[in-house]
Amino acid sequence: MTGRATDRKGKNKDTKSISTELDENLANFTLPDSLPCSEVDFPVLIHTRAKANWKEIVEETEKNLKELEEYAASKMDQVPRSQFLKTECDYVKRDIFAHLIPALEETLNKAIIWEALKIQKCFFNGIDHIAQVLWNNNPRYPARKIMDLHLFNMPWVRNHLKIKPRPYYPKSWLWPEDYAATLIQKSVRQYFVQREEEVQEMRDFWRKIEAEDDLPEMDTNPYLAKKFASLQTFHKKQ
Repeated sequence: MTGRATDRKGKNKDTKSISTELDENLANFTLPDSLPCSEVDFPVLIHTRAKANWKEIVEETEKNLKELEEYAASKMDQVPRSQFLKTECDYVKRDIFAHLIPALEETLNKAIIWEALKIQKCFFNGIDHIAQVLWNNNPRYPARKIMDLHLFNMPWVRNHLKIKPRPYYPKSWLWPEDYAATLIQKSVRQYFVQREEEVQEMRDFWRKIEAEDDLPEMDTNPYLAKKFASLQTFHKKQ
């Protein structure tokens, strides 16, 4: 017991001496007028990382997948397709949309400039402009692009208007909006009805009946009748 008491007394004396020394040092300490930059500890800016954005993650993933697909496609041998495997869709994408889509974009820009979508009696005609752009930009006739003729200055248009002249006022100027909307809805419904298989079958049937009446040798020639009956779709010649 006596040993422990002496230890505590010694520890108390040490702590008191240390505290007195600190008080004396603090009392004698004075700040200098200036410090060199090398001795100044500037605060460090901590960059906090932003939270993950799901949209950026998806875009980055799609970009990486696209690069992988392009790399895999570049390594594959390009096998030319047979002439029998080429479809009408390939022809439309390669030869029609390549020229039609730029013409439609230019026509829409012109319609915005003329405010054709706001004004009913507008001088701008979208169909005429599409025909003009396609005729001037035909890749088979590069000289037309240099001439850049207006629609009514083209020779084939002049010849056509001599045979069938246009009326003074187009229908878009004469028809009210309600009547025009009714006709548009009617034509759209008619298209969706006529494209059904049952309706197409019935239309082909009546076309064949009309063609049989116009062909008197149908009754006497069995081979012609058999071939005519085997046709799945029949288009009547105009």
